[in-house]
Amino acid sequence: MKEAYRVKGISESVIREMTRKAKKYDAINLSQGYPDYPTHEDLLDEAKSAIDAGINQYSITWGKEELRKKIGEKLNDFNDIDYDPKFEITITCGSSEAIMATMLGLIEPGDEVLIFQPFYENYVPAVSMASGTPKFSTISIDQKIDREEVKEKVGKDTRALLVNTPHNPTGKVFTKDDLGFLRDICVDNDILALTDEMYERMIYEGEHISLASLDGMWERTVTIGGFSKVYSITGWRVGYTAAPKELMKSIRKVHDYTTVCAPTPFQQGSIKALDLPESYYKNMLDYYKKGRELVYESLKKTEMVPSKPEGAYYMLADISQYGMDDLKFADHLVRKKGVAVVPGSSFYREGGKDLVRFCFSQEMALLEEAMDRVKN
Repeated sequence: MKEAYRVKGISESVIREMTRKAKKYDAINLSQGYPDYPTHEDLLDEAKSAIDAGINQYSITWGKEELRKKIGEKLNDFNDIDYDPKFEITITCGSSEAIMATMLGLIEPGDEVLIFQPFYENYVPAVSMASGTPKFSTISIDQKIDREEVKEKVGKDTRALLVNTPHNPTGKVFTKDDLGFLRDICVDNDILALTDEMYERMIYEGEHISLASLDGMWERTVTIGGFSKVYSITGWRVGYTAAPKELMKSIRKVHDYTTVCAPTPFQQGSIKALDLPESYYKNMLDYYKKGRELVYESLKKTEMVPSKPEGAYYMLADISQYGMDDLKFADHLVRKKGVAVVPGSSFYREGGKDLVRFCFSQEMALLEEAMDRVKN
C-alpha cells in the first residue's frame, strides 16, 4: 500500500523513540516531557467522583460549558484577553489536537506558516498534513530571534506565524518587545498568529505575555493552551483553543470530525485545576527551578555547554566538544551512561547536530542520579 501523501516524508517521533530506548536499556528518561510534580488531590478526587457519578459519556462537542467558562475567566484574568466561551473556546484532546485542528481548519494548500526553530516536533507535521508549507526562522542558542530573517521569510504566501512561549526546547520567554515586533509583522502583512502557550505558568525569568493581548492582534490570533504540563496530567488529554468566532468555526469543524470531544470525566477534573490557589503555581515553579539549577550546574562540569532556560522545563546543551553528532551522542548516552536525551536535529529542519535536549521535570533524586551518570 502506498503511503498517504499527507504523511509522506514525515518521520516518527524521535522523542517517543528515545523513550522506547530508555525502556530497552533501563535508562533514566530525560527525553520526554513527563512532569513528576505531584498531581493535586483536588483534581484526582473530582475526576474519580465524575466517573463514579456516571459522567462517562460524550460531553458537548466543544467541551463542558463550565470548563469553557472557567477557561474564559482565566484567559481574561491571567492572559488579558477576552473570548466568548460559547463560540470562541473549544476543549480539545490535549494541545496537540488543538494545534492540528487549527492547522487543518485554517491552512490551505500553498499557504506558508513561519515556524521558529528549534521547534516542538508536532508543528511541522501539522502544517504538512494541512498541505501547507513550513518556513523557518532560527532562535539562537542564547535565545534571540533574528528579526531580519523573520522579515525575509514573510512573503505574499505567508498565512500565519507560529509562536511558542515559553519556548520548547530553548526555554525562551518572548518579551513584550519581541511580541511587539511580531505584532507589527502580522498587522503589516495581514497574517494570522498561532500561539502555543502550554508552559505559561513555568517562567523563571521574565513574564508571560499573550500575543493576542497586544493591540490589533485579538482578531487575528489563535491562542492554544492546556492542562497537561502545568497540572501533571499529560494522560488526561485536555487542552483548548481560543479564537474569534469566525476563525473558530473552521477549527471546530475539524475537532468535531476527528475527536468528537475530549474525555468527559477529565474535563470535569480539569475544572478544579482552575480553582487552585496561587501557592500551587509558586510551589510548582520552585520545584522545577531546583531541577533547572541542578541540571545546569551539573552539565557545566562536563564538556557540554548548557543554555539556561527562562521558562518551561527543557535545557539545550552544546555537545560539539565530544566529536560526535547529536544522534551518536544521544545513542552513546542511553546505551553507555543510562540516560536518554533528545538529539537536537529533531527540532530543526536543518541544523541542531551539535545539540541535545535534557528534560528536568523529574524528581530531584532521579535528576541527581542522571547527572551522576552523565558526569562519570
